[in-house]
This record gives sequence, C-alpha cells and structure tokens, in this order.
Amino acid sequence: MKTLAIRTLLGAGLALGICGSAVKAEDSAAVVEAKEAEGHVLATRKTKLPAKGQTLTIEELMETKDGKLRVGTGGRTMEGTMSSRESNVETVVSLGETRARRTLESNAKDTKVTMNGREAPWPEVKDALEGVPVLLEYKDGKGVATLESGATPKGDQIKALDRINKSLNKNNDFAMYGDTPRKVGDKWNMDPQALTAFGDVEKMSGTYAVEFVEIKEFEGTPCAVLKAQFELSGEQNDAEGPSTMNLQFKGEAITHRSLADQVDLEAKITATVIMDSKQGPEGKQMTMHLEGPLNVVQKTVVKKP
Repeated sequence: MKTLAIRTLLGAGLALGICGSAVKAEDSAAVVEAKEAEGHVLATRKTKLPAKGQTLTIEELMETKDGKLRVGTGGRTMEGTMSSRESNVETVVSLGETRARRTLESNAKDTKVTMNGREAPWPEVKDALEGVPVLLEYKDGKGVATLESGATPKGDQIKALDRINKSLNKNNDFAMYGDTPRKVGDKWNMDPQALTAFGDVEKMSGTYAVEFVEIKEFEGTPCAVLKAQFELSGEQNDAEGPSTMNLQFKGEAITHRSLADQVDLEAKITATVIMDSKQGPEGKQMTMHLEGPLNVVQKTVVKKP
C-alpha cells in the first residue's frame, strides 16, 4: 500500500498530570480511560491488513509550490520553477484474516514547470493501477500483491505491484512504534532504513526523532498525537537505465493515531526537499536540481462492520 505520508508514535499517560497527560473537563469517557491507562501498544510484529469486515479509505494530497529548478544539458543551463499537486484515493477492503482488496480509486496529477520565464510542457503520467483491483495476501508470512483478475501484469503495472510488495513486506508500523507500551512524554529515534513513506527512495540515512505529545479525541476517536522531527537523505535508481536521483528531506510530521485500531487517521508532513538527478549515458547526461517546500496530508477513514 502506498504510503507517502510519514508516521509518528502514540501512547497514553496517567491521570492527574502524571507523564503530562492530565484529564480535562471536556474529555470524553473514552479519552479519560485512555489517559488513565499505563501505556498503549501501538503496533504488532505481524504486518496486518484491515481487521475482518473493515474497509479503509485513504486520501492523500502531496504538494510542492514554486520549487527552484535548474536543468543542465549539452553544456547549457536553464533555471525556473516547478509546482506540482498529486491527489490519490484508495480503498482497502478486508477479505479475511490474510487477504484484502486494494483499489486505487482515483489518481490526479498537475505539474507546472516554468523555464527561463516560459512555461514548459510536462508529461502527465497516470498510475498504471488506477481502477485496477489488486489482491493483497500473506502466504507463509510473506506479503504478495497480484492482479485480482488473475491477469498477467504488463509494463508499468509490474513496477507498481513491485512497490506494493515492498510495502507489504516492510512493517513500517512496527519499525516506527514497536510493541512496547508507550506513554505521553516518551521520546525515541527510528531507524531511517525502515521507512516506507518515501516511495522508491532507498539507502535512507539521517535522523528521525519521535515524541508522544498527548492523547486527545480526533473525529470521535481517542488518538495519540505524535510529533516527528526528521532530517533524511537517500537515493533512487532506475533499474532500466542510467539514472540516479539523490534526495534530502528536512521537516516535521504531526500524526493522530487511533488507539483502538492502530491506524493513523491523519498525518501531516511539512518539509523541504532537495533533489539532484542525472539521466542518460556519460557525456550526454541531463542534470536536474530541485529545491522547495513539500506538504503532504494523508487521512484514513475506518469503516467497521
């Protein structure tokens, strides 16, 4: 499952201000109970699909505005700006304990590039799995994503399924939260190499520090409010050609995570991204440098039977 959004951690504290989680007069009974608990387990070692009968609807919006762009080719350098907006809606429907159906319901991209003061054309690339049901299964502890129709994937569908497979077999939740009970005031560091929130970026390094800030109600559900500060770098390589991309991210993430369902109901990322890429054979390379703001919002609605 695609995850562009970065996750953070949650937990619960004791009442009367212990661990910084005082009960407020306006708190619901469920929130009061959560705050009075000694701790909360935020994830499990077993990579999980939606619980039996559940449907997850995940909406994601990623934007960058007026990023500074520099392109070099054939000894010539051009400067300009890039703005982009991508929105996705996907559903994940439980089909049992170890099976689910994932469908990318919609995928919209809008990119505007201006070079040397003139708007430049930018190819629109659609997601190869938009509207195509994908079966997610765990067999012998390994996650497998296939076309539900049984058809053989072709072209970009192969790459898209490969990305889903990597996400299924890399338990981002456990890497982020662990299965040790957490409480308000806890702080810890996550191994950047375990992150799946940056798509195809690999060899992640840097720092990712998480703080469990408080417990509060979010859209009628007791949630942990988690704050992450990160400074990361990584690279992305194209297996089909001589292309390398180095990326740097610096910013923070605020997450509301459901204590009952162990699902991030909302994650907001505010960051600066720097990208340097090289494409093409030596001597004929095109280089590109992009630096600008990155904002991501991911929301998940859990529908229960």
